[in-house]
Amino acid sequence: MKKAKKVGLGQNNPKSKIFYTLLVIIPITQFIIFWVYVNFNSILLSFKVFDSDAVTSNDFHFGIKNFLHWFSKDYHIATTGRYGHDNLLPALAMTMKSYLIGNVFGLPLGLFFSYYMFKKMPGAGIFRILLFMPSIISAAPLSIIYKELTYNLVGSTPGNPGWLDFEFWKLDHSHDFFSLTVFNLFISFGTSVLMYTNKMDSIAPEIIESAHLDGANGLKEFWYIVLPQAFAIIQVFLITGFAGTFTNQHNAFMIFEWDPPKEVLSLGMLLWNGVRRGGESVWDLAPYAALGLIITVIVVPLTFFFRWLLDKYGWKEE
Repeated sequence: MKKAKKVGLGQNNPKSKIFYTLLVIIPITQFIIFWVYVNFNSILLSFKVFDSDAVTSNDFHFGIKNFLHWFSKDYHIATTGRYGHDNLLPALAMTMKSYLIGNVFGLPLGLFFSYYMFKKMPGAGIFRILLFMPSIISAAPLSIIYKELTYNLVGSTPGNPGWLDFEFWKLDHSHDFFSLTVFNLFISFGTSVLMYTNKMDSIAPEIIESAHLDGANGLKEFWYIVLPQAFAIIQVFLITGFAGTFTNQHNAFMIFEWDPPKEVLSLGMLLWNGVRRGGESVWDLAPYAALGLIITVIVVPLTFFFRWLLDKYGWKEE
């Protein structure tokens, strides 16, 4: 007599369907609330123009003044966030500079360190730990350590010249962007180096040996073998970095706290600090909802175009 087969969490088991339903409720609910609902209200808010004597959130009419606020002083809205058309282009310039500098300097250095560890050169193991350590530690304590080091090394104010007798943190903020850039490069290697080295380690040894038999040196091996194999990871960082840089405050808050100077005011910091200053006043938040929609409308097609360029002209693993 055959034993009855126990019913597990199979496809036709009612318990499986209940389990699956309960499992997907959380992400679906999160998507509906924090993406659909929040974004719908944000889009709606961007078209709400509040009267100068508005008392409640219902004292509005629909229009595009919140969008024009960022392009002309003639449509300036007196908000407690105080950012306006004169901040937009400098913030955009700072955002693009941060993205380009991170890729021009950070990307090659990350690939260099990854290749160094991939070739198992002296100290490769300890370098992997040292480079990944800033990603393990929160950015908050790292920023405190970084500020203390720069204060003592190069000086914080004209009255405190520092060990090198160089007024690094000048009162005119002339070195603020440089300081922030160095900090961002300092903490940028962890995840990228880990991903690059994992991808490089997956390259079949036969491919490397074949290249050596054909007379390839280290530089050719890196350019013709390693980079094409690792380009999929590079592409991910380039695309996600481009899409995210327009809403990223680039750690300006970590270094300069609540009132960052205009030299480090990115689009992300402008949005974040403007909303923070606006508080609970809906009419103060409306221009920032409009700016967020402007950024989305422009950046989404640019991101897809950038991806198309990388797919068409980038390295291929074949």
